[in-house]
Amino acid sequence: MDNQWNVKVEDRNKVKKARLYTSLFLATAGLLIIASQVIPLLKSYVDGVLAQKRVDMKVEPVPESYKKYIEDEFAYYDPGLSYFANLSQKLGNLDVSSQYTYNPQTGAQVEVKIDKEYSKPMYLDIESIGIKNIKITPNVDSENEKVYDQYLKTGVAHFKGTPLPGDGGNSFIYGHSAIESFFSNHSNNPETIFSKLDDIDIGQEVTVKKDDKVLEYIVRNKKIVSPDDFSILQPTNNKKTITMMTCWPLGIGTKRLIIIAERRI
Repeated sequence: MDNQWNVKVEDRNKVKKARLYTSLFLATAGLLIIASQVIPLLKSYVDGVLAQKRVDMKVEPVPESYKKYIEDEFAYYDPGLSYFANLSQKLGNLDVSSQYTYNPQTGAQVEVKIDKEYSKPMYLDIESIGIKNIKITPNVDSENEKVYDQYLKTGVAHFKGTPLPGDGGNSFIYGHSAIESFFSNHSNNPETIFSKLDDIDIGQEVTVKKDDKVLEYIVRNKKIVSPDDFSILQPTNNKKTITMMTCWPLGIGTKRLIIIAERRI
């Protein structure tokens, strides 16, 4: 009797397991059938929503207030006090006052003049890239952010301690550049006028108006340097040069764009 009872119990367990497996199989099959119908419908709905969003984004412009915020906050990068402080330190180490410039007309060596008291505005023209009559403020204290930032709003700045254009040696002039999205709509803004420097080519003319003179220069070099490359202050083979500097990439400032122009005799 016990054996017969055990056999019946085992049979019932087998039947239960078979029913359970059958139920699980049917449930899984049902879910797969439902999913095969629902997923395409859901995908179609999501695609439709995304397509409409793309249309909305194309139709609705960025609010003007947000554009202004972007432009005001991120139009250009300020290289900062530490950069100019390092430049000043390197400039002091150069001892510019003891340098000479060669005059090919007379064959004489002319002492480089450092006039830190000169205060009359000068004006920069680079006709080939559309820079016209941009104010150069002389002898800007570049270690004082409030000072140099004030002058860069109206043009470009001459780095105090370097020779003035026309006084021999290497005159150092710097200005802001801006990101393309800003500058394309503000191409004549003097605050970011050096955004145009990237378009200059070797051999093109640069002029500086100082007092009653027009000083003519020819672009001899164009290069990208790291922020710790202070050789840009060095005079070039005892020639009269101006070095123009702005941040690179334009408006970003991880490097520096350098243009060196030599005085035309």
